[in-house]
Amino acid sequence: MLDKSIQVGIIGLGMIGGSIAKTLSKKGFKVFASDINENTIKNAINDKEICGSLEELDQDINFILIFTVPVLSVGEELIKNKELLSKALLVSDGLSVKNSLKKEIEKNKFNTENFIFSHPIAGSEKSGYLNSKEGLFNNKITVITKLPQSTQVALDTCIDLWSLLGAKTINLNLEDHDKYFAQTSHLPHFIAFALISMISKSEDPKKDTFTGGGLKDITRIASSDPKMWEDIFISNRLNILKAIKSFKSEIDKFEKLIEEKDAKEINQFIKNAKNFRDSLT
Repeated sequence: MLDKSIQVGIIGLGMIGGSIAKTLSKKGFKVFASDINENTIKNAINDKEICGSLEELDQDINFILIFTVPVLSVGEELIKNKELLSKALLVSDGLSVKNSLKKEIEKNKFNTENFIFSHPIAGSEKSGYLNSKEGLFNNKITVITKLPQSTQVALDTCIDLWSLLGAKTINLNLEDHDKYFAQTSHLPHFIAFALISMISKSEDPKKDTFTGGGLKDITRIASSDPKMWEDIFISNRLNILKAIKSFKSEIDKFEKLIEEKDAKEINQFIKNAKNFRDSLT
């Protein structure tokens, strides 16, 4: 378990970063943060969710750094905080795309002995500090990725951190991470954005009236933060395009069954999908 003398520095105080800050501060840790919005830092200090800005972190005392900024902003933030990287007990993140982060680290030749990548599976369509909350990670899963040079100390520290936040950790290698989440997270968001976009362009005057529960359920995530998802679609482009191609193939199969009025195969298609969906925990 982490010693409460360890400080925590958070770069990006949105929903994930803010939830980390709120949970750890309630547990007695000293948390410091930076954010592009200065008012967010002021509000977090006033709310006693952080002790101060990242500049106030004492570099002579053990500390952890966590980057929870949009994917394409992380390179700039790594460079900006370069001095802290080598001194940190652990450097981690909350990003949902890892290969772009790895490229930034390699490009800038950062020492990665204290790096362990993290991806908490705890987000929602809501974003920003105001939507962060204590206990967000309780009973959730955080996927962690060890780099070739990562030390056992960094790995143990990362596991302890997420355990303290209430999450269970699962190890996953870098390549599989971006491939799997292209299918299970990034593609669903793509579908939701595209579906809502299609309906929004309809000339039917009653398109807003007959929006049932099914549409709202499947497109809830279309309310997600545009900047965050712009970065994800660009940074994990190749994996997402492969997932889209596979999805189009399934649409074509299903469409053909409907065209042919093949009741038996339509039923089987739906049954197979239902059985798999019902098996998910």
